[in-house]
Amino acid sequence: MIAYKYKLYQTKRTKHLDAMLREASFVWNHALALQKRYYSLFGKYISKNAMQKHYAKRIKRTLLHSQTTQEIIERLDTAYQRFFKKLAKRPPKFRRAIDFYSIVYKQGGFSLNGNVLTVNTIKKRFKFSYSRPYEGRVKRIAIKRSRLGEYYLIITTDAEPKAYGKTHDGASVGIDFGLKTYMTLSDGTTVRNPLFLKSDLDNVRRKSRSLSKCKKGSNNRQRRRKDVCREFENITHKREDFQWKLAHELCRKYDYIFIEDLSLHGMTRMWGLKMSDLAHAEFVGKLECVTRKYSVTVHKIDRFYPSSKTCECGYVNRELKLSDREWVCPECGKVNDRDLNAAENILRRGISELWSGSKTVSDTASRACTQESHAL
Repeated sequence: MIAYKYKLYQTKRTKHLDAMLREASFVWNHALALQKRYYSLFGKYISKNAMQKHYAKRIKRTLLHSQTTQEIIERLDTAYQRFFKKLAKRPPKFRRAIDFYSIVYKQGGFSLNGNVLTVNTIKKRFKFSYSRPYEGRVKRIAIKRSRLGEYYLIITTDAEPKAYGKTHDGASVGIDFGLKTYMTLSDGTTVRNPLFLKSDLDNVRRKSRSLSKCKKGSNNRQRRRKDVCREFENITHKREDFQWKLAHELCRKYDYIFIEDLSLHGMTRMWGLKMSDLAHAEFVGKLECVTRKYSVTVHKIDRFYPSSKTCECGYVNRELKLSDREWVCPECGKVNDRDLNAAENILRRGISELWSGSKTVSDTASRACTQESHAL
C-alpha cells in the first residue's frame, strides 16, 4: 500500500472541517467517559464492538460518517490495548477539539474527482493541490489538520511501491547509534550529528518569549503561537529530509543492515533534549519503511549485548565507562575505538543470529509503507 499526501486549499469552507474535528473530539471524549464510568461501576472494560453498537443506537451525530465514528472508537480501543500491554505509560486521556487533528474515511462517505474531494455527510467540496497522480484503488483517506491550521489529504491506495536498484549486492553493515556522532558504520564511515533543534534553539526561545508576553485569547497571541509552530515545523522538515535521504543511501549500498534494539525511552530520560533532537527511533521507522522498496533486510540484535565492551578476541571489558572513547584490550592488546568496535560487534552478532536462526528477523517486506501512521 502507498500513501499520497496533498495539501487542501485554505478557503472559507475549511470551517466545516473544523466542525467535523470538533464532533470527532466529542466522539472520543464520550467513549472515553463511558469507559471510565463503566469501569468504576463494574470493574470491566467495554469491548470495541459493544461500544460501536451503543454509539450507533444511542448517539446521533450528523457531521461524521458512520465508519469515521467507528474508526475513532477503534483508535481509542487501540490506545487502551497498548496501555494494557504496558506499551504505553498511561491510559488515553480526554482531548480538546483543538487537539484533535485527524479523521479517517475507510470505504464510503467521500468521493474523489480529480483535485476535488467531496464529503457526502456535509455535501461540501474541497479542492487540493493535485501535485502528482495517485496509483491504484483508493482504500481509505485521512483529513489531517496541522498545528498551523492547515489541512492535508492523505490518500492510501492498494498500489505496490516500485522496486529501487542498489549499488551493492550482498553487502552487510553494522550500525551503532551515538551521541557524539549520529551513527558509526562497521566499515569505518561516520555520520555527523545534524542537531537541527540545537542550531535553531535561539529562534525558538525568542519566539516563545514573544508568545508568553501576549494576552491570552487575543489575536496577537494566535499569530505568535503560529510563529512558534512554524519554527518547530521547519525543524521537523529538515530532520525528516535528512533521515529519509540517509535511509535511502544506506539501502542503496547494503543488503543487510544490523542495528541494536535500544531502549530509546530510557536514553531520552537520561540525555533528554539531545536524544529528542537526534530522533533515532524515528529514523529506524523510516529505515524499515524504505527497506521494503529495496528488498533490504534489517535485523535488530539484543539490546543487552555488550557491543561496546566486547573485543574482537572475545574479552569483555566490564569496567568500561561512557566517557571512555577508546580502550586497550588486556588480552590481545588491541586498541578499540568505542563506536567503531560496537558497530563491528553488531555486524558479527547480527550475521550469526541471522544465519543461525536464533532470533526472529524483522521481515520489513511485509510492512506497509504508509504515512498516515504518523498523521493519526
